[in-house]
Amino acid sequence: MNKKIIVSTCMGLFISAGMAAIHKPPEKNTWKNLKVMPKNIDEEQMERVMYKYTRQLGVTCIFCHPQTKPGVTPIRIDFATDELPQKRTAREMMRMTDKINSKYFGYKNDYGFNSLHNSVITCTTCHRGISKPSNQRLFF
Repeated sequence: MNKKIIVSTCMGLFISAGMAAIHKPPEKNTWKNLKVMPKNIDEEQMERVMYKYTRQLGVTCIFCHPQTKPGVTPIRIDFATDELPQKRTAREMMRMTDKINSKYFGYKNDYGFNSLHNSVITCTTCHRGISKPSNQRLFF
């Protein structure tokens, strides 16, 4: 009789531990404060687009996105805030390049995977890896 109780208790504990170890699947990202990119963009594509911008401008994330306010723990980048003027300028530049690509090249940027490779006019067109492009003539 004692063996049955011990085995039942152990099985109950084992099942309880297994259920406690199951993680809830992560919820789909709900982006805050997207004004140019589509609101349904997935996390992987968002990282690709942002990586492309950092490479084309020669900057890191904190160029447009500040760290959290003092006293907020853990310290991390606050992607939602519009605190830095560089973020507002970036949005204007995104709209500008989208408009140029659409008007002159018939290309609509959907910020999907193909848009990373098919745009004619990109940040690199003017910036060429520096955060503030030179106003000198590029062509002679």
